[in-house]
Amino acid sequence: MRNIAFIGMMGTGKTITAVALGERLGMCVADADNMVVARVGMTISQAFITFGEKTFRSFEHSVLCELCWQKNLIISCGGGAPLYEKNMEMLKDYIKIQLTCDAEEIYNRTKDDITRPLLKDNSPETIKAIYEQRKEIYDSYADITVDTTGKMPDVIVDEIVEKLKEMGEYQPNQD
Repeated sequence: MRNIAFIGMMGTGKTITAVALGERLGMCVADADNMVVARVGMTISQAFITFGEKTFRSFEHSVLCELCWQKNLIISCGGGAPLYEKNMEMLKDYIKIQLTCDAEEIYNRTKDDITRPLLKDNSPETIKAIYEQRKEIYDSYADITVDTTGKMPDVIVDEIVEKLKEMGEYQPNQD
């Protein structure tokens, strides 16, 4: 099976779904945001403030460079990773799974999370505006799109596995 990269807005469930899918498929999982945090020794919000978004994106790119050559891997990308074509070029052979979610639910999932720099003015309207700016880019890279609104990770993983089967990327005897 090809490697997998999760893309989409923050708060859509990329990390938890990547972990659950990795367990189901027996694949390793890497969270790009967590790797950046470990590398710079501060939260994403602090890194944005300290270094600026451009430098943060270079850290993110470096992490993706490190990961993209590994085998049997699922990467949970940061929400902004697809905005930089060079990131997606590295992941061109990956199956890209876009997770989407209703703005109100993303708000409820992230409203108390101060580590998300783009949500300092967190509201459903802010989330919707950010998504509308990114939607075309996310859609252009997605091989699979799954709406996570109101769904538990195991249900989302079931949907993804079915779509992987339909694409011929996953054989049921691999389960």
